[in-house]
Amino acid sequence: MKKIKFVLLISIGLAALIGCQPVYKAQKKMDKYDYAKAIDILKKAEKKEKTHNAALPLLAECYRMQHDIMNAKATYAEVVTLPDAKPEAFFYYAQALQATGNYVKAREMFLAYAEKNPSDSRGKRYAAHCDSVLGPWKNLAPGFEVNHVSNINTDQSDFGPAFYNGDLVFASDFNNNPAEGKKYGWTGRGYLNLMKSSPTVPGDFSGDMGAGSTFDAKFNQPYHDGPAAFNADGNSIYFTRSFFGKAKREGIYKTNMLKIYYAEKTDGKWGEVKPFFLNSKDFSVGHPALSADGQTLYFVSDMPGGQGGTDIWMCKREGDSWGKPVNLGPTVNTSENEMFPSIHPDGTLYFSSNGHPGYGSLDIFSCKNENGSWSTPQNLQPPINSSFDDFAIAFAPQAKSGFFSSNRPGGSGSDDIYAFRVAPPAPVQPAFIAGMVKDKTTMQPLAGATVFVYDQASGNVKVLKTNTDGTFKTQVSKPGDLMVKAMMNNYIADCLPLTLSSVAPGTTNSVPRELMLDKLVINKTFNVDNIYYDFDKYNIRKDAVPQLDNLVRIMKENAINVELGSHTDSRGSFAYNNRLSQNRAESAVKYIVNAGIERSRITAKGYGETQLVNKCSDGVQCTAAEHQANRRTEFKVTGLTNPQVNPDQFDPGVYSDGQELNVKMLPADFFSKCK
Repeated sequence: MKKIKFVLLISIGLAALIGCQPVYKAQKKMDKYDYAKAIDILKKAEKKEKTHNAALPLLAECYRMQHDIMNAKATYAEVVTLPDAKPEAFFYYAQALQATGNYVKAREMFLAYAEKNPSDSRGKRYAAHCDSVLGPWKNLAPGFEVNHVSNINTDQSDFGPAFYNGDLVFASDFNNNPAEGKKYGWTGRGYLNLMKSSPTVPGDFSGDMGAGSTFDAKFNQPYHDGPAAFNADGNSIYFTRSFFGKAKREGIYKTNMLKIYYAEKTDGKWGEVKPFFLNSKDFSVGHPALSADGQTLYFVSDMPGGQGGTDIWMCKREGDSWGKPVNLGPTVNTSENEMFPSIHPDGTLYFSSNGHPGYGSLDIFSCKNENGSWSTPQNLQPPINSSFDDFAIAFAPQAKSGFFSSNRPGGSGSDDIYAFRVAPPAPVQPAFIAGMVKDKTTMQPLAGATVFVYDQASGNVKVLKTNTDGTFKTQVSKPGDLMVKAMMNNYIADCLPLTLSSVAPGTTNSVPRELMLDKLVINKTFNVDNIYYDFDKYNIRKDAVPQLDNLVRIMKENAINVELGSHTDSRGSFAYNNRLSQNRAESAVKYIVNAGIERSRITAKGYGETQLVNKCSDGVQCTAAEHQANRRTEFKVTGLTNPQVNPDQFDPGVYSDGQELNVKMLPADFFSKCK
């Protein structure tokens, strides 16, 4: 739904793009909010030298507007290196970093934006948001338990829960298959419809839910319908609908404007669908929410008179109509976007915002109206909030559980609906796991190493930093299979599995062994075991692939340049052995380059029989095993660089102690060498 949230007008000048036809065509698609088609054009244009610099910022913008966080982050990382990078690129890059939990780097980029655009206070303000996450919020106890609702979520967008006569009603674009029907150009998928699901046990919204089905065809028009809100007796519905077609004036397009519609139920049937009196062709109104008594309607709009972005407004019922709209004011609304209001049975207002201090993207907040004034909004904290978009919360009738929406990793795809309930009291005596990280050569403890503890059942990863004595320790709550990986810049990482068969309160479980990091020093040589070749051949055998993949991983995790050396035994002529070893080294280098390592970072060197490791030179009687010791492959560090020079380089130093990640936010092979 973020793809159709309230949108401001955009207009990007085309003068610089004259003569650059693909980029010009993509910009025209973007002006019409057809980001899916624009991306197809720009992905080709950015690969060409003459259009690369013009296409790349537009491609990043498309990903940002689609809320494709991972692609936006990777693309903005390149955009900010361009010689004419605009200040806003640094801001959007910082937002993408923040949305993926990299608060240290995000803070750096927000401050860089503040320096480049000092008139905009957002740079320093959002840097302060990162400080809150890294500091006082780090050890807050969770107030809720959260679970993904698998039965009603699809690989498309499912969000905006509301309760209606014992059912859950929500919006989804799954029903319209883009291959069979009209596509929404913004997302490249279908349009939203209202769906419903019933709890497996009637009235129990904390248990399993049934599969989704169409709510009512009356509310499912060819374009977007949803989300919806109902009054207490279920006889009134207010819902968001996008109008048919697009509006264009003065050469500027507006996307499908959002409007509120409503209907009343009589004798079990919904009556005529009517427009809300504030609907306009000049601004959007949507995301309706009703108070428990049905006398106040809260909604979101970018109409004139707000604080900026989209604001939350309200109307009071006056007889059979609604009174004039009232903005909730600067305590609730910010210069950014506030949206998706909902009202708790006790009158507490819940809403989503990317303007108040939060974890990144949209967070859910709560506040109360006390004596006519709104209290300072409170962030609901994890696990309700994450670094991704978290929005549209709804409490079940008993007010102890409910549902909210999020596009966090680990779901079915796009926006998903998550169930929550108030968390029970935490255990009085926690259990822990602990370990130590050492330098493999000196055997001295390593302070400040980064340790990643991966819970394979939940998909969560806890980040730790070792103390001055090289130790780390973290709390565990239940048995399970873990992986523990230690890293430090310019060291080869070490990783091991850990199975906790039981977790006793008040105990500390030690990892099976110390984690040993091998320091990468210029001219230091490391043996690559088990790189074998067939006799008189230099092609890469299947049994050599795991070791070469390990070297690829080392180079992705460390900012190093290396020489890959191949050695032979003394049998055969010098010229033959030199030629064979060079071919073998070049084959290995080609494999590594094809795996994504820049060619400039690695060189091939065949040493033939010039560097034997034992006595087995020409004419000396040796065993097969002794000759095998000389037929080896090694890599030697030839240079060290700053990991921040290359934005694609993995840098463990950017992660902070106590940070929590989803494993999908790390490289796919990050834990593959644990053994």
